[in-house]
Amino acid sequence: MKSRLLIVDDDEAIRISLEERFAARGFVVTTASDGDKAIEAARKRPDLMLLDLQMPGRDGIEVLRAVREFDDAMTVIVITAHGTVDRAVEAMKAGAYDFIEKPFDPARIEEAVGRANERAKLQRAHRAHRDAQPGPDLVVADPRMQAQLEIAKKAAASDATVLITGESGTGKEMVAREVHAWSSRCDEPMVAVNCVALAESLLESELFGHEKGAFTGANERRRGRIELAHRGTLFLDEIGDISGAFQAKLLRVLQERSFERVGGHESIEVDVRVVAATNRDLKAAVQAGEFREDLYYRLNVIEVHLPPLRERPGDLLALAEHFAATTGARAGLRAELSEAAKARLTAHKWPGNVRELRNAIERALVMCDDAVITCDDLPPEVIAEAELPPEGFHARVEAYRKKLIQDALDQCGGVRTKAAELLGLQRTYLARLMRQYDLR
Repeated sequence: MKSRLLIVDDDEAIRISLEERFAARGFVVTTASDGDKAIEAARKRPDLMLLDLQMPGRDGIEVLRAVREFDDAMTVIVITAHGTVDRAVEAMKAGAYDFIEKPFDPARIEEAVGRANERAKLQRAHRAHRDAQPGPDLVVADPRMQAQLEIAKKAAASDATVLITGESGTGKEMVAREVHAWSSRCDEPMVAVNCVALAESLLESELFGHEKGAFTGANERRRGRIELAHRGTLFLDEIGDISGAFQAKLLRVLQERSFERVGGHESIEVDVRVVAATNRDLKAAVQAGEFREDLYYRLNVIEVHLPPLRERPGDLLALAEHFAATTGARAGLRAELSEAAKARLTAHKWPGNVRELRNAIERALVMCDDAVITCDDLPPEVIAEAELPPEGFHARVEAYRKKLIQDALDQCGGVRTKAAELLGLQRTYLARLMRQYDLR
C-alpha cells in the first residue's frame, strides 16, 4: 500500500518540486498552500505531513496543534527557515517528529521522509494489530497465568528489559505486545525480530541496518530494526538461539544504547525498550557455556514465565470457547463445544500449547456439520491420544443416558419423532441430547 504524503508550503515552486520528487518515489501526494487548507487536508488522515512553519495566516505551529486535536499519531516533519531552530524546537514539543532547515538538500529531505515513512508504517501495523483484536488480547482464567500477567503489567510501567520464557506456542509474542501496549511507549512502534528466521549475516543487517556499499547488493543505506524502534519497543524473539559472536554485539547495544550500521562508523544512539523471548532454559545454557552470562543478566531484569497449557487447566476451555467464538465470527460460522468434545480437549496434553489449540478449534469449525462441535470434528491426534478420566457416578449416569437414547434410535430406525415418543421426551429436547452426546 502506498504511503500518503501531505505537503504544506505557501511557496508554489517548493510545493511543485517536492510533489514531483515524492510522487516519483511512489508516494500518493496532496498539497496545501496555507494553514486552513492544510487542516482540511489533514482530516483525511495522510500518513505523513511535510509542514512549512513560516506561512501567512495560520503558521505551521498553529496547524500542528490543530491537527493534534483530531489525530495524535500523524508523523509530521516541519520545514523551518535557516536560523530559526528555536521554532523547530517549539514544533517538536508540539508533536513534530523531525525538522529540516531551508534551503534543504534533496538527499537530506529524502532521508528524513524515508525514516518518517518507515516509522509511520510500523505505527499503522501496530494499530492494525491492536484494532484487529475481536476482544481482549489475552484470555486468562488460570491463577498461574494471571500471576504472570500481573508481573508483566508492573514491568510495563517501567523501561526495564523484560525476558518472556515458555514453551513454543504459549503466547510469548502476544504477551510482549501487551507489555508494549501497557507501557508509556504504546503510541510508538513495536518492532519485532525473529532471531532464528535469518542467517547471522542477515540478522546483523536486519537489526543494525547497513550503509551503501557495505556488502554486495547493498545499493543504498538501510535503517535497521533497532533504529526503527527508536522511542518504542524492540521485541527480540527466540533470543536464546543467537550465536556467541552476535551475543557480544547485542550486549553492547543493551549496555550503551548505541550501535553502528554495518559498514558504517557513525555511532547511532537509540532510546528503545527491549523485550526478549525464548523457549530455551537460558540459565542452563549459561552453565553449559552456550550463552553469555553478562547478556543473560542484561536480558533477565524482569522475567515473565508462561506455563504450558497442560499446566493451565483453568485457561484451556476458556481459550477453546474464545477461539470458537472469535474465529467462527470472522468466518461467518457459529458453533458451540459439546460436553464430550470439551472432555476430549481437557484430556489432551497439548504439546503445541495455545497455538495447537487454536488450530484444532479452527479445524473443528470447518468440519462440524451443525452448530455443535463434536469429538468427530476434532483433529485425529486429539481424539486418539486423549485419555478420558475414569468413570465415577456422574460419568456412569451420563453413559447410561446416552445408551438409552442410542437404543431408542436404533429401535425406531433413526426416526427422531418415534424415538422421542418411545422415551417420553419432546422431539426438540431429544435433538439437544443427541448433540450433547454426539449421536448422529
